[in-house]
Amino acid sequence: MRSSGVRQSTPVSQNLRELWWLAGCLVLIFILARHTPLDHALTAVFYDPAARTFPLRDETFWAVIMHSGLKYLSVALWFALLAAWLGLRRRPWWQQYHRSAGFTLLVAPLAALTVSSLRTLSGHSCPWELTLYGGTAEYFRFFDAVPLNPGSGRCAPSGHAASGFAWLTAYIALRGVNLTKARITLAFSLSLGVLTGLTQLARGAHFLSHVLLTAWICFAVAWACHWAWKKRESRARSM
Repeated sequence: MRSSGVRQSTPVSQNLRELWWLAGCLVLIFILARHTPLDHALTAVFYDPAARTFPLRDETFWAVIMHSGLKYLSVALWFALLAAWLGLRRRPWWQQYHRSAGFTLLVAPLAALTVSSLRTLSGHSCPWELTLYGGTAEYFRFFDAVPLNPGSGRCAPSGHAASGFAWLTAYIALRGVNLTKARITLAFSLSLGVLTGLTQLARGAHFLSHVLLTAWICFAVAWACHWAWKKRESRARSM
């Protein structure tokens, strides 16, 4: 039988390619944070040097609607998905999505928890704590030695952005089931992640690199869990 000349991508080669992409994106985030002025350039847009404060930090729209509101929206969506997973499991049209929904329900909180756990280990303080922006803590970049007065730390990655980027789990779960719906969830997760990340940038709570690191962690956790899940299924079928 004559070969068509089109090289098919195997699951192993696809996983390896995506692993390289993940590694490359992580390196780019650290390069952005260490060797470009982008973090500080974006933060400066929202900082008032005369008042030595971030004017939007405590404004109702940003502190309540965009901060608390978007977080509660994400939680409400998780419970809505749980209700669908429990209530629609016997509907024929839902069967192809049932496993993907279950995966998302388990792994999205895991991705957010991973971000939260890494924050507790971080020595980097939020912009509003730094002397550069009216605070008292010393600024230092990723991989720099910790200064004598680093502040309270626990600010990188961005916890709030995880309420949006954790939904990248749904994209990972759906892309092998329904590519159109996977792309819709990807657009939704990126949009919510950008909104939650922008909220914290505007309030002086995070740098851009903190937000990007959260997006990377959420995607990496979802990718690794999905890889392990498929690996386990493959082994079960071969027994």
